[in-house]
Amino acid sequence: MNRKLISIAIVIIIFTAAYTFNSVAAKVKPGTANSRREHLSMDYGWRFHLGDTSDMTRDFGFGSSRTFAKTGYSGRRSLAVLRTDFDDSNWRMVDLPHDWAVELDFDPRADRSHGFKTVGRLWSSNSIGWYRKTFELPESDEGKRLSIEFDGVFRDSMAWLNGHLLGRHMSGYTSFRYDIGDYANYGGENVLVVRVDASFFEGWFYEGAGIYRHAWLLKTEPLHIAHRSTFVSSHMKDEAGDVPADLQIKTEIANDSDEDSACLLVSTILDADGKTIIETQTEEIIVKAWEKNEITRHITVKNPNLWSIDTPYLYRLILKVKKRDTIVDEEETVFGIRTVRFDAEKGFFLNGKPLKIKGVCCHHDHAGVGSA
Repeated sequence: MNRKLISIAIVIIIFTAAYTFNSVAAKVKPGTANSRREHLSMDYGWRFHLGDTSDMTRDFGFGSSRTFAKTGYSGRRSLAVLRTDFDDSNWRMVDLPHDWAVELDFDPRADRSHGFKTVGRLWSSNSIGWYRKTFELPESDEGKRLSIEFDGVFRDSMAWLNGHLLGRHMSGYTSFRYDIGDYANYGGENVLVVRVDASFFEGWFYEGAGIYRHAWLLKTEPLHIAHRSTFVSSHMKDEAGDVPADLQIKTEIANDSDEDSACLLVSTILDADGKTIIETQTEEIIVKAWEKNEITRHITVKNPNLWSIDTPYLYRLILKVKKRDTIVDEEETVFGIRTVRFDAEKGFFLNGKPLKIKGVCCHHDHAGVGSA
């Protein structure tokens, strides 16, 4: 990709993020090896098989008695495909991301916007996908909070762990997650089953079918930084950046346990070279059982390096939750400091300088290679 296209892409990101005058873009990363947080890939070792909306026998009995039970079950009335002892050895082995629609035949009767692929309501035997994954959890995970996160599944999906219904997610484009801690088998095998229904479309372009983005297993201590709760914003009196930047850092600490817990929150800001420029610590925080505390910190960065298209300078915020001098959770957020302003007469300004916003009409449209 050439420099011009890169610049266009970056400006699009600026435009979508510019809801307030001095917001800063932020990207969250998982904890480091020094914390007890783990962010593990679930992309490998899945089994896949097509179902059929018009024939229950070819859809492994889906829709029969007790399909939607919230508790695990076994016996004659249970859905065999959800049981841990179900034999899926003849299912196809796949890795994620996976799109089964791209492999289907072309047909002039099929929807042209979706690449003339034989998927959708008229093609019942091609529009349901079943996924199964077997994985082990160590006994040491018991007592932690565990969740499975999907970056994207097209489209309407349901998930079960060890026969327990985790939930349903109908959007083909938004990420979602399920807490699995109460259903997990610690020290043994676990079976995750996902049924994906691509019978109905959301857009007027090729959308694929299946778990077409990554999947993750997230492990944290009961006392941890809440999922996607950290947000960094800034304010500067001078658009050009010749004055300090006042940062506002918001995050939530969750206590998913039966007892109140005391902790400290340590905030460390690193420059682009990895050098610590600021480190602060809160007073003792009491987080009640099964509740969350929102923590707001105000930090001043002197002589900030501003993010721009020509110099995309980024800082790193490291948040650590400490309990009795032990780090129980850690999260990294990458952010850039910049000012944005819209003027009715003169247009858009980045760091006090006028900038033309250019963009493209870019659909999620990959009929030839698949949405994965």
